[in-house]
Amino acid sequence: MQKNKLYYEFCPPFVTPESIKADMTALPPGKRREDKFYLGYFDNDNLTAVMDLILGYPDEETAYVGFFMTDVSVQGKGVGSAIISEMSQFICSQGYSDIQLGWVKNNPQAEHFWHKNGFKETGKMHDMDDYTVVEARRSIVVPVTEENIADAARIHSISWQESHRSFCNEDFIQKHMVEHQKEYIREKMKNGSKFFILYDKEPVAVVSVNEGLIEDLYVLPEQQNRGYGTQLLNYAVAKIKAQGLIPSLWILENNHDAERLYLRQGFVPTGNRNHITGKLDEVEFRYEP
Repeated sequence: MQKNKLYYEFCPPFVTPESIKADMTALPPGKRREDKFYLGYFDNDNLTAVMDLILGYPDEETAYVGFFMTDVSVQGKGVGSAIISEMSQFICSQGYSDIQLGWVKNNPQAEHFWHKNGFKETGKMHDMDDYTVVEARRSIVVPVTEENIADAARIHSISWQESHRSFCNEDFIQKHMVEHQKEYIREKMKNGSKFFILYDKEPVAVVSVNEGLIEDLYVLPEQQNRGYGTQLLNYAVAKIKAQGLIPSLWILENNHDAERLYLRQGFVPTGNRNHITGKLDEVEFRYEP
């Protein structure tokens, strides 16, 4: 921290061992010690970054980054952005949809870094004794509403068509265009399903949850094999477990890629099957980590 003199020019006073110890135990109102993680990131034995992370603050859907700094030796090499990406996937897997933080107003280095990593100003500022903090947020998972249902329907349509093309005729495939999937989503939402979109700057994946049932997990074809499906699946699992329910799902018996994903994430086949066509069955999986 002492090497990052620019930071402390905008955010005094300068760091001391005593101030670090105080930061390691400081908590916002209403939070407990188990909600806070003061993390060190190491390259072998070398400490290269420090993060102060608080879960469930300022609301139950949000994780708060109170402090993040990389060593000057790794700045400009993508290390900080990689850590933020990894942290975002982790908090999503724990059922949190947003990240909030703040940077000191007029600090160009901090502003550039957080903008690059998808954070946007909320419009709120907080006056401290010696500086002003700009509040910013990044939404990772967003509930589907009428405002973004077209994004959800587009992901659903493109991905559904791609996954079903090998065993459905073209006329049936073409019925599942964006407008058709939009109505499908609307109808399921009326019947109690909650749809969510995963964003990585742009919308990349969608899933639905109805009590303990996970459905409609689709990732855009060009975004597959990047961990988005796992990330959104873990989010759905966390939301269901928080209600005291056991997550379950159904997949087509020929969907071997999905089967491998679910097995890796702790799902096991129950033996239950649904006969849906003359050729294919659906197979039920239940979460049993």
